[in-house]
Amino acid sequence: MLNTRPAFNYFLLSLFFLLIPQPAHAVECLNSQFLFEMKPGADQPSDIAIAPNGDTYLVDGVNNRIIVLDSAGGWKLAFGTQGKGQGEFEYPLGIDISDEGRVFIADSGNHRIQVFDLNGQFLYKFEIGAGPGEKPPDPVDVLVSKLKGYIYVSDNDNHKIRVYDQRGIFQFEWGNFGEQPGEFRYPGILAVNEFNQVFVVDVLNTRVQKFDPFGNFITDIGAWGVLPGKFFRPKGVAVDKKNRVFVSDSYMGLIQVFTDLGKFLGVVCENNKKRQFITPVGLAITAKNDRLQVVEMRGNKISVLQMLD
Repeated sequence: MLNTRPAFNYFLLSLFFLLIPQPAHAVECLNSQFLFEMKPGADQPSDIAIAPNGDTYLVDGVNNRIIVLDSAGGWKLAFGTQGKGQGEFEYPLGIDISDEGRVFIADSGNHRIQVFDLNGQFLYKFEIGAGPGEKPPDPVDVLVSKLKGYIYVSDNDNHKIRVYDQRGIFQFEWGNFGEQPGEFRYPGILAVNEFNQVFVVDVLNTRVQKFDPFGNFITDIGAWGVLPGKFFRPKGVAVDKKNRVFVSDSYMGLIQVFTDLGKFLGVVCENNKKRQFITPVGLAITAKNDRLQVVEMRGNKISVLQMLD
C-alpha cells in the first residue's frame, strides 16, 4: 500500500498554491482534435497498448480482464478472470505488446508477468523475484524493448526496475527508494523511444526519469508543482515519432508534452484551450497517424484525439 502521508502533504501544498493569487501564465498549446470515445464497460481502467494490427488492448484490472477493441472502438473480445492460474489475474495494471504480437501483462497481485497471443490465448508466465529483505514484488507495468528483447518491469513497492529476457530469465536491475537521480518513490508506467531509451514515471517524486537501455540515468523530466511544466501526480507516459514525451497528470487532469531532454513544449489543447481529462492515466500514441489514446480512469473510457501540432 502506498504511503498516504506524502500525498496528503502534496494535497495541502496544492491547495496553498491554488488559493493564493498567482501571476498570469500564457498556456503553451499543442492542439488536438477530439475524434471519439471508447466506453467498453471497464471499471477504473489503468493502461492501454496498441497491437501491430491497430487494435487497442485495455487493462480492466478491477474486473481482472483485458478488453480488446478495434481501431474504431468496436468490441472484439475480452480475456481473463480472477484467480491465480494460467490466464487468470489478480488486479493487473500494466500492458505492452511486442512487434511480434505477444501481449505482456503486469499481473500485479500475482507478482508475475503473463504473456498471451493477440487472441488472448495464454502462452507462458514468469515470476518477478525479490531480494533478501525486500517486499513481495509489485509489478505495475511491463515494457518490451527491441534491444535484445529486454522486458522491463517496474516493481512499485521495491522502487526498482527489473529487467528480464524474453524467456523470463532475470538479467539486471536498478533503483532504490530515494529522490536522487536513478532512485524512485513508487515507479509506475514505462515507455521507450526509437533509441531504446527507457522512460519511467516516478510517481511520488513527481517526475519522469529517462535512462539508457542498461539503467544509466540520462535526465529528469518535470518537477513538483501545479503550473505548466510541473506535475502534481504524473501517471502515464508515451513517446511519439517526433520523440516528444507525453505525460498525464491524473490529479490536474492534463497531458503535458516535453522534449526527450525535459524541455516543456506545451499542454495538449483543443482550439487553443487546455483539454481537461477525467483522471488520465495510461497513454498510447499510434505512429501511423499521430492519434493519442488516453485512458480516463474515473471516466471509465478511452478518449481518442488527433494531434495537430
